[in-house]
Amino acid sequence: MHFNTWTGLTVTALLSGSALGAGFQLYTEGAAEALAQAGAISGRTNMTSQAWYNPSALAGTERPQMMAGSAFVSIHTDYKEPGTGNAATMSDDWRAIPHVYYVQPISDDWTGMVSINAPYGLITEWPDGWAGAPLATYSELKAIYITPSVAWQAFDMLALSAGLNIVDAEADLQRTGSRVKGDDMSYGGTLSAHLQPWEDWGIGFRYQSSVKLKVTGSANDVFPASAELELPSSINLGVANTTMNNLSLGLDLVWTEWSTYQQLAIATPGGTVTAPKNWDNVISIRIGGEYALGDVWRLRAGYVWDESPVPDSTRGPELPGTDRQMLMMGFGWTFWDAMTLDAAYSYLWSDNGPIGANPLVLAGEFETTTHLLALSLGYTF
Repeated sequence: MHFNTWTGLTVTALLSGSALGAGFQLYTEGAAEALAQAGAISGRTNMTSQAWYNPSALAGTERPQMMAGSAFVSIHTDYKEPGTGNAATMSDDWRAIPHVYYVQPISDDWTGMVSINAPYGLITEWPDGWAGAPLATYSELKAIYITPSVAWQAFDMLALSAGLNIVDAEADLQRTGSRVKGDDMSYGGTLSAHLQPWEDWGIGFRYQSSVKLKVTGSANDVFPASAELELPSSINLGVANTTMNNLSLGLDLVWTEWSTYQQLAIATPGGTVTAPKNWDNVISIRIGGEYALGDVWRLRAGYVWDESPVPDSTRGPELPGTDRQMLMMGFGWTFWDAMTLDAAYSYLWSDNGPIGANPLVLAGEFETTTHLLALSLGYTF
């Protein structure tokens, strides 16, 4: 049963970091300019990180642009079980999650770009001897998204884009006496639009298709195991306003179709095992703003309310996700005319959540707080 249980946990970890859902998604897929504004930028224009958030907003770009950097994440999760003394704290070491964006004008109306980021790269590490060690001690997920896109300025007010998501995922999960490793590469697509009905109002739309994965690996380097699943589709709708002098405001709503994950089917040499998951569709609300202090400095702030797709009945130590909130702040600095340095900080806190059904006698709650730092360096050629 080791390979049955652990393949399930591997796939659950892959799902937990959906690029636009809750779970372990930490908004680290964007550059610091986007993180500091809570990712509420799909209605904005002239931001290099739109290569990921809304490529259509970069249609008509006149000069090549490049941006690279990294987010740094520290996740602190406590498990407490009242009346028993069982308690544990997950390792909160800082982890780096890089990003790269490049934008290349093709003509007056056409722009090409590529986004390389890791929307759900994550490491969680529990003490070997904690009460839930038979379920999870170490979970590492590396998922790289390579997204080439092309944007077209169809009319003065309307831009459209289409892109390809190339997803390369690896997972390594461990528990007491067992280890599972698995990987897969798959593909999806993205469509986006940007509408500028008035000079000071912008509307952004992005659709991300579902992505089918077949996670294949081994348990203890002996038993083969695999599971097929479909990552959900998502829709992002945003509005941006620049009516007030030097101030840009954004509001984004993100809907993610997690109801596609109703059960997990695991294929092993002994047959196929299924387990109910019953995840829900979720909505994320993002509010952000940027204030320009002349041509050199920009101050930014944002707020996120993020709904968890995980019902109480299926929550576990490999995915202790609940509804959460985030506060962000940051700045941008332009120097040498063509260089930019962006920095952001975010604090995330989650509702307390009870552990769900599991084969162990665990009846406590998880509490999570997270710190994020991001730095990005940009250049306009």
